[in-house]
Amino acid sequence: MAKPAISIIIPALNEEKFLPNLLSSIAGQTEQPLEVIVVDGKSRDKTVAAARGFKNKLPSLRVIVADRASLPYQRNLGAKAARGQWNVFVDADTVLQPYCLKRLEAVIASGDMRFITAWGSPDSGTGQDALSTLVYNLLIEAGILLKRPFSPGPFTVIKRDVFMQVGGYDEQLEFGEDQNMTVRLIAMGIQLAVIRETLYIWSMRRFRAQGLFRPLRAYVLSSLTILFTKNNFRSMPGYVMGGHVYQKRKPIRRTVMKDFERKLKKIIGDLF
Repeated sequence: MAKPAISIIIPALNEEKFLPNLLSSIAGQTEQPLEVIVVDGKSRDKTVAAARGFKNKLPSLRVIVADRASLPYQRNLGAKAARGQWNVFVDADTVLQPYCLKRLEAVIASGDMRFITAWGSPDSGTGQDALSTLVYNLLIEAGILLKRPFSPGPFTVIKRDVFMQVGGYDEQLEFGEDQNMTVRLIAMGIQLAVIRETLYIWSMRRFRAQGLFRPLRAYVLSSLTILFTKNNFRSMPGYVMGGHVYQKRKPIRRTVMKDFERKLKKIIGDLF
């Protein structure tokens, strides 16, 4: 079977500190994508320069500067410019595991899949971050079991022809565009496949900046709304896009015992 052509699409806004981590992880993949497209939302910092600085490490890299900042709008712009058979939408503060694309290619080759996501792992060793990620992964599994699946924004994979058929992301939404996309794909008969491996590292910066319960409440509330009503919120007060929100980064508090962290990892293994 021919190797799938993968386009990685990255919306960014004021991400000069985080985006290089993602681009470095892509450059270090055991399998390289067809192309990498960064869609900047008119950043006020050096995001565009930071992205273009990776041109030598990522020859396939293209940088598009959008006329406005909007997560669904920027994703759609990237998808329109993409040439691959598969669109991989990744948030600018995500980091891919070195084997991510190789494993993704193997999963694509193994069956008739058109819409894929995967588990994530936290970007720190604290018990709080491990617990937050565990809850989110369990919500993904709950969606599958209850036939109300949703794909998280940090890592969503959609076959290009399916993406075009569904009409892309809803650009009128300020929040929950990934959940809305899932609902529309399911209505078309496109099922979500979950790779039950940690293929990416999920940034916990929102939890560090806002505390555990405020962002977790937003994620859980929006997920439960999808599970029981098939609808999603169109906006979420206090949920702001962009790396500028996290410039004053709070230090990670390592007050949780290491054995508790190991227990959380064991829970994941026992459940799945």
